[in-house]
Amino acid sequence: MVRPAPPLVVVPAHDEARVVGRCLRALLDGAQAGELRVVVVSNGSGDGTAEVALGSARPGELVEVIEIAEASKVLALRAGLARSDGAPVVVVDADVVVPTGTVRALVRAVAEPGVRVAGARPVVDTTRATWPVRRYYRVWQTMPYARGGVIGTGVFALAAPAVDEIGPFPDVVNDDGWVRRRFAPEQRRLVDEPFTVLSARTAGALTARRARVINGNRALDEQHGADADAGTTASVRAGLVARQFGVLDAATFVLITLVARVRAAVRRRRGDTGWSTDATSRT
Repeated sequence: MVRPAPPLVVVPAHDEARVVGRCLRALLDGAQAGELRVVVVSNGSGDGTAEVALGSARPGELVEVIEIAEASKVLALRAGLARSDGAPVVVVDADVVVPTGTVRALVRAVAEPGVRVAGARPVVDTTRATWPVRRYYRVWQTMPYARGGVIGTGVFALAAPAVDEIGPFPDVVNDDGWVRRRFAPEQRRLVDEPFTVLSARTAGALTARRARVINGNRALDEQHGADADAGTTASVRAGLVARQFGVLDAATFVLITLVARVRAAVRRRRGDTGWSTDATSRT
């Protein structure tokens, strides 16, 4: 009898030499021998990402590194998912920290009947961020999207059948948002296990990051219709939590959101649809 392939973790990585080793150690330090396969897809990297990833793997760990010439997360995802071999897949951005236990919970979730995609609970590390960023995330982490509806934020899992059902990734910026919209709410699960996202360190870097998210969601809306799970506007949501956190937190949240929307509009007018890396969260 042929044994099924172990779950696959795909790590797209463009110029992530500073963080990819941390990512791999979090994934694998708690894993048993042969429990997980990891494929790091270094796409268009010029900083030694592939070498660092290979050097971070320990003897006996199932770590493969693929290098592709073009800096494209979509192409990296296609290359990684092609290695699934009929197993469930967990996609992990190289700059987030996902413990082995969270990966296991995601794999269990997508093994449930009818479940096609699963996400985990993001914990935003603002330790080195400026005070406006910290205040923004105090509010953001109370939002329904962050507390109960996240399929994404750099981490999602696909059931083995879902890998075939979604087909090749289209040319989209917001890949995890596209995945979430491919499946009905009853086909999604959110596991109560954490992973860590390092925040942007400055308000300028945060608004740039949020602008990219806004434009990624906007592009999905144009291609696939409005997102039914988008929820209320930022100002209304901030008003709902103003009593809990105070006017300054709510006002900071609204201001950063509005500035991000302006920056998103400027990027659209310039025809800038790319997804640049936030260097401040990688220092």
